[in-house]
Amino acid sequence: VRRSAKEKAEAEQLVAQLNAVSLSFTRRVGENDHLFGSVTSGDIAQELAAKGFNIDRRKVQLEEPLKSTGEFHVPVKLHREVTAHVSVTVKGEEAPAE
Repeated sequence: VRRSAKEKAEAEQLVAQLNAVSLSFTRRVGENDHLFGSVTSGDIAQELAAKGFNIDRRKVQLEEPLKSTGEFHVPVKLHREVTAHVSVTVKGEEAPAE
């Protein structure tokens, strides 16, 4: 039981840090701001790792990959009772004209 309480306390400390994290992705867009490609839980976990957070991509609770531009709050389940929300911004980059 003590180990679980320790894990929960660590997760709660991490929540405060993750809630302050803001990730930004740039993807090529076509008509109607439709993305060529998407932002997946793996992309988010990779960006978090680049910022020093070692989060398993399975903990990133994306129901489906982000396929449009905008701001999203993506839940990251750190513990069964503790969930952080990471701010993710997806920006569009115009596809080069042929």
